[in-house]
Amino acid sequence: MIIRISEEKSVEITPLTVQRSLFLLLSLAAVAVMAKKTIVPGRAVIRELDERLQSVGFQSEKLAVYVGDELEARPVTVPQNAEVSYTWEIADDGILTVRGGRIIASSGGQTLLGVTGGGKSARVNVIAMYKPLPPDSDLPPLYYDKLTIANYKNTLSADFVPEGLIRIPDNYNAEGYTGLYATAETFAAYKKMYIDMYYEIHGRMHIISAYRSYAKQSELYNKAVKNYMAEGKTSTEARSLALGTTQTPGNSEHQLGCTIDVSNDNDTDHDYEKTPEGKWLAENCYKYGFIIRYPADKEDITRIRYEPWHIRYVGVHHAAYMHINNLCLEQYVELQEQGQDAADEYALHHPAAVD
Repeated sequence: MIIRISEEKSVEITPLTVQRSLFLLLSLAAVAVMAKKTIVPGRAVIRELDERLQSVGFQSEKLAVYVGDELEARPVTVPQNAEVSYTWEIADDGILTVRGGRIIASSGGQTLLGVTGGGKSARVNVIAMYKPLPPDSDLPPLYYDKLTIANYKNTLSADFVPEGLIRIPDNYNAEGYTGLYATAETFAAYKKMYIDMYYEIHGRMHIISAYRSYAKQSELYNKAVKNYMAEGKTSTEARSLALGTTQTPGNSEHQLGCTIDVSNDNDTDHDYEKTPEGKWLAENCYKYGFIIRYPADKEDITRIRYEPWHIRYVGVHHAAYMHINNLCLEQYVELQEQGQDAADEYALHHPAAVD
């Protein structure tokens, strides 16, 4: 077929020409349709991402968690299917810590937890509580407040020095004793006890020993061994006898800074228990957070002979429990461990909850 365009030009139309023209028209139409589907919805998606996240919050006003456990905190978004990356914010109070993206309760108390994501933020109150003991348990209520113990099977390192050591004023020490140290908390409790004893019975106590470094323990132990050997004992016998009155280096609680030896005649004396001061101390020291560390009826457990002058600060609540139940520290620490096991088991069936 020939189509005349003008007097001078004409175009011959063949089947192949028609086929190519139709293909070109169809291709242009397809491109137009695809462009329409891509561009218009694309703009709508951009607007949705900008406006999609309306708020971030928590499932309740307060959250509860047991100390040592992971806090189950799941942010709630509006809308629910919003995809957001979160940043946790915790208060600088030591109650919560973040480990590998997990929020762990490190100690008991109430604190704030914050979360930020997508430009939105929220806060929630968190109550971290210690796992409760079973209702019928008679184990130590403060099982979780572990007391440090140094004895024949618990050794302190040579470089261990307690925090908060202060020099004890010399007027509280026996004559000739200077440069004695204890933790501030220990001495504050001792001072109050000393004043009360003085006004109640007009008695006097003098401190003859407190904090002992590892080096000082070595000196005292070696001296005791040497004295027994001077009496004709073998080295083995001397070391065994020395352990009845002193500890090998690192095994003495004096290194903890919360142990004090007292006297009313500038020396240790097993008859101290018969003095007015010794009797008052045995009956009342627990009220101030102290215990007689090596009781007469616990020698088979402590492996130390009775020392009525040797007191250890543990805190009022711990001391009261031990006094009421006639326990030495070794027995109490063992009960604390049992309490931890009992509380862990009870908590498995009684999740943390806000009252």
